[in-house]
Order: sequence, then C-alpha cells, then structure tokens
Amino acid sequence: MTKAALPTRSRIIETGTNLLSTSGLSGITLGTLAERTGMSKSGLFAHFGSKEEVQLSLLEHTAQIAAEHVVAPAMRAAEGLPRLKALFRNWLGWTARAGLAGGCPIAAGIFELDDTEGPVREQLLQMEKSWRALLAQHVAQAVDLGHLRRDLDIEQFVWELCGIYLSHHAFLRFVRDPRADKRARIAFDALLGRALPKDAKKKKKAALRRIR
Repeated sequence: MTKAALPTRSRIIETGTNLLSTSGLSGITLGTLAERTGMSKSGLFAHFGSKEEVQLSLLEHTAQIAAEHVVAPAMRAAEGLPRLKALFRNWLGWTARAGLAGGCPIAAGIFELDDTEGPVREQLLQMEKSWRALLAQHVAQAVDLGHLRRDLDIEQFVWELCGIYLSHHAFLRFVRDPRADKRARIAFDALLGRALPKDAKKKKKAALRRIR
C-alpha cells in the first residue's frame, strides 16, 4: 500500500513517526505535521485534538515498531543468554532497520523531557520502565538457566545495559562516531563477562588459550 493509499490517520502517524525520529518531540507541531502530510491544521484537528494527543499517539506507534523489529525477532532465539544477546543486538540501531529516517525517539525523548512534567513525559517514562522490566525478565531467565551467575545483581546489570545503549545513541547520532557499534559490543561483552558463572569463565579462558 502506497502512502497516498493509506487511511488518513495512518498516514499522519507514519509521517509523524519519521519526523519524531529526526526532530524529537519538540519538532512535532500541528503546523509542521500539516505541511509534511499536505493537510490543513483543521484537517489534523479532525483526527487529533491537540499536539499532545499527536505526541502520545506517535510514542505508542514507536513502541509498536520497536516491538516488531527488536523484541519479536529476539523471541525466536533460545531462552536465556541467546535471547538476551539477540535483544541487545536488535536494539542497537533498530530505527534504521525499521525504516525510520533518524534515531531512537525514546532515547532522545529521555533527555528532551528530563526536566518537564505532563502526560507525554509520563508515557515515555512508562515505556522506559516497561522496557527495563522486559530486559530484567530475560536477565533473570538467563540466571535461572545457569547462563549467568546466581548472585547477579539484575537491576545493576540492566542499569549498565541501558547505559551502554544510551552511550551508543549519543555517539552514533550526535558524535557520529563510526565506531559506536563496535564500542557498544565491546562494552556488552565486558558486562556479560562479569556476569558469567565461574565455571563458564574458566571454560572461556581455556578456549582462548587453545586458540592462541
């Protein structure tokens, strides 16, 4: 289905999500969106009553796209550590694979709305909490399966994992460092290395000695 053939609301959401990924939440105005979709402001008001309603709808759509391109493919991997690795691999640079024009709207929004209050910030916060809960769930599963050590501080692991992602976002989108992906993978491997059971670490070292 071409963009022209899309239902009007769907076309607004699709155009707005691309704008959100390049310009952030502050770049979403009824005037800009009307111009991008070739509509009038009154036409937009027929579908969305306010800029805030548009922003909330775009965040919801962003979550759906992320679930499709990050979470769903990872669920095909084996439970535990393989699935956790797949989640992280899919998470890095997911907007490009999803066909969005810019970076992660959620990561950008965390910095953009850090000092504000209101429904848009609250929705973004709930999205971030839900994502961290999902990561914690799969880290805990890896612990239960013996892939990660039993005494692992899961909250700390997720905290550091999200820190790697946010640093990757900043270096990829703002610094434009071509080594951002490589740096993130190195950091993730180091995080995993500290979380492996002792016997797994020994096996890994023995394997490395054999290779050398």
